[in-house]
Amino acid sequence: MAPPNFARNTLLGAISGAAVTLSGFVGSAIAARLLGPDDLGVVAYIIWCVTLTVAVATVGSDVVQQRFIPSLRAMGRDDEVAALVGAILRLSVAVAIVAAVVLFFYLSGPGRGALTGLSDTSQIVVIAVALTWFICWRLSDLYLYNLRGEQQFDKLARISSVSALLRVTTTVLGAWLFGVPGALAGNIAATILPARRALPLLRNKPRVRPDLRQEVFRFTLVSWMIALTGQLLFGRTQIVFLEHYATLAAVGLFAAALTVAEMASQLPQLFLSALLPRFSEQSGQGAHDHMMRLYRTMTALMALVMFPLCLGLAAITPVLVPLIFGDEFAEAASVASILLIVVGICSVGGTNNNLMLSLSKTKILVVSNAVGLVALILLSFLVIPRYGLMGAAWSRGIVQVLVIAIEIICTAIQTGFHPPYRALGAITLAAVAQGAVAYVVVLNIGGAWSLVVALPAAVITYLIGLRVFAILPMVDPTLPSRLMSHTPARLEPLISRVLRLLVPPTAGRAEQD
Repeated sequence: MAPPNFARNTLLGAISGAAVTLSGFVGSAIAARLLGPDDLGVVAYIIWCVTLTVAVATVGSDVVQQRFIPSLRAMGRDDEVAALVGAILRLSVAVAIVAAVVLFFYLSGPGRGALTGLSDTSQIVVIAVALTWFICWRLSDLYLYNLRGEQQFDKLARISSVSALLRVTTTVLGAWLFGVPGALAGNIAATILPARRALPLLRNKPRVRPDLRQEVFRFTLVSWMIALTGQLLFGRTQIVFLEHYATLAAVGLFAAALTVAEMASQLPQLFLSALLPRFSEQSGQGAHDHMMRLYRTMTALMALVMFPLCLGLAAITPVLVPLIFGDEFAEAASVASILLIVVGICSVGGTNNNLMLSLSKTKILVVSNAVGLVALILLSFLVIPRYGLMGAAWSRGIVQVLVIAIEIICTAIQTGFHPPYRALGAITLAAVAQGAVAYVVVLNIGGAWSLVVALPAAVITYLIGLRVFAILPMVDPTLPSRLMSHTPARLEPLISRVLRLLVPPTAGRAEQD
């Protein structure tokens, strides 16, 4: 069992990430209703350009702080942390300046085609907003990932919550008053507070020992390559092909579908936000047995949450998507359904990814991302021009599942860390059953009121599946007793009754034996 500080950090990390994710989802949904598919397509295109530029400009700095700060702390090398942070931030700022110049010339030249529907003044404002957002985003990430590396998740949660509130408010007001430029301005508001706090860290003297510098440099270079290719694979790359081969309206529809899918895809990152620092700390201590148990448990817990969530949402997208974004976006429902199923499958790769980074098994990620990138380019050219939206969805799904499968298989071969296959199989059966129930209800009743029936029916079906397949003890035989040991006294009777409903008596006796 992980110590209480890991559980606390996981909860606080989830809160901080949830605030950011929810603010993005709410802001995007309201902006979609205010702007419509065409203007939302412009917003989505600019977001993709800035996001890709950020991925290029990170040069691995974000994951390096999570990887090395806790490891150095665990080894008692506290004096080297400040020097490492200073070196990382100074390099990152220099790279960001160069990247901002490149982004400006791209949006002013080759990338300006998506902005032709805007007035000349609006085009200039959009480019200025994009550049400002990029700089603030880089500074913000440097500070927030420093907090993760230092495992100061309480401060991370507070800053993220305030930033999320600023983002929603600015996005809604901006889209309402100023259209596309105003909608994009909400992203700046989300990064202002942490960006300002990153500046004092630049004062740290970058005096890193030669041996540590070499180790960090190698890890940084590989991590940057992984992050960049990962952004192309798991980001919104299909938007570029849709903008070229289809219309801005198609881009807007795909962006709406992605917004729903990405809302779900953020959950693994929320719950695993404290995992890489924890794995790195255990690796520095040589506690590989603890790493194995944590890996299997967290993988199963991710599936326990993500499989039913994604399959359930996929089942109700015909009602959910028009309800959130408006009837203009009804065509995006089938696309969202495919993307949600893919998110559910790929969610089991999050724990695996953190494990590989903590053990510096980055070659696996390089190979898998390289294979995925080639497949992405080929499928995008072959499928999207012919099948449009659905082609973008299927090409994205095939590539992402392929990449995750390669990574899990290679990790198992090289490290001996195997996912809990039996638990994953049982969770899949229960999730498919609840998704099927939700789909049948929505299909037969129709309309927003069908959700009132579909959601409770799906939840009940899934809970029955948890009991029938004895899934909780399969995830971790000690999980029920551990839940009870950390439950406040006033809630113990309620939690005890819930566990008796979810855990068959035979499973409980097996645990005691």
